[in-house]
Amino acid sequence: MTTAKLARLSWPQLVALSAPAFVTAGFLVPLAVFIPSFLTEHVGLSLAAVGTILLIGRLWDVVNDPIMGALTDATSTPIGRRRPWIIAGVPLAMLGTWQIYFASAGTSFGIIAVWMVLLFAGWTMIIVAHGAWGAEISSDYHERSRIFGAKTIAVALSLPVFVLGPAILERTSGADVAQQMALMGATVLVGLPATVALLLWLTPEPKAHPTRLTWASLAEAYLIMFRQRQFALISLAYFFVGASEAIGTSIYLFLVRDALALPNWTASFLVVQALTCLVSLPVWLAVSRRTDKARTLLWVFAVMALVSPIPLVLPHGEVGAFALYACAKGLTWGAEYTLLRSIVADLVDDDAGEDGMQRAGVFYASFSLTFGIAQALGAAGILWLLAAFGFSPSAPPADRAAFAWHLRWIAASAPLIAALVCMALISRFKTTHPSAARPAAG
Repeated sequence: MTTAKLARLSWPQLVALSAPAFVTAGFLVPLAVFIPSFLTEHVGLSLAAVGTILLIGRLWDVVNDPIMGALTDATSTPIGRRRPWIIAGVPLAMLGTWQIYFASAGTSFGIIAVWMVLLFAGWTMIIVAHGAWGAEISSDYHERSRIFGAKTIAVALSLPVFVLGPAILERTSGADVAQQMALMGATVLVGLPATVALLLWLTPEPKAHPTRLTWASLAEAYLIMFRQRQFALISLAYFFVGASEAIGTSIYLFLVRDALALPNWTASFLVVQALTCLVSLPVWLAVSRRTDKARTLLWVFAVMALVSPIPLVLPHGEVGAFALYACAKGLTWGAEYTLLRSIVADLVDDDAGEDGMQRAGVFYASFSLTFGIAQALGAAGILWLLAAFGFSPSAPPADRAAFAWHLRWIAASAPLIAALVCMALISRFKTTHPSAARPAAG
């Protein structure tokens, strides 16, 4: 069904719109945290080869995201602009999940690379169309923060679901990474069609005139960030946030296991971080309602900068100390993504012309492009760097522990640099809604 833009979504509509984000974590978390270990220790690829595979997948995103955004904007069907692409992406994402998450030992580099590209292609169709749908569904400044906050909370809620199983396996039976990946893959295969069905059933799609698909419109999908200063500032901030996250998640398992001597605790700490987010995110959203989104982001990045150096002083083998650090990271985790994406939705609304045409797909896809580049460079770059240093995930424990300070410094410096750069960028952003400083009525 299609409808006019909504000032406020009902709770069933909000839950249904957020539902696919619940399963997105089953794609992003294993890809970032478990894939490097899974492909090296179980499949048998080198760390440098894994970095190359992740780079190939992300670079495919760089090419594909803007095209997908332009295609969804130009689509016109009886069931809407975004629905057909989500429906088409589900089977492709499920097939890629089956081939990657359940890959057998000895699978070749080429086969893994091909399936990784197809996995990314399926998820790109879903994520871009779903993101554009969320960006354009509401006409209210604060409601857009509520929408993207709900999607972030869905991701945070999903982490215990996707990670608690692997955590229980590692704590009770010492399960290896292949068993953990298989459990998460099975959850994706069940959860993705179920959550998409809920979305299609309960969430209306706003009426909008499709844009014309031309070579110029495709070029605009790649160039829009260079033509709109406000969007460029937000996109650059998203780039540094994405690069920092890619670096941190790519070394996370090695940091916990090898630098801090806490084997079989990696999944458990992810649950702690996600649960903290469930408490902190509503607080950040309340702050943004009383001030504005850009000012709130400055506080988010300030807290991130303060938390960043903690890995340098974490004691060796202390579970409690690292649990507190996971809580500290959870204070800002998700808030930066929620507010940055909400600001993009505001820019989409500002960009809409009198003819009713909205380029939510182009904006969201271009925004995702910067994140994809950041993730590609961050994940591949740090794995290549560790390989160049001589680190091997399959080496004996004593040899891996020799790289403890390398891992600690990487874990501390990446978020610190990102936070400081983002503060400089956001301080130059001008809020386009004078009413943002006033609480919304009702």
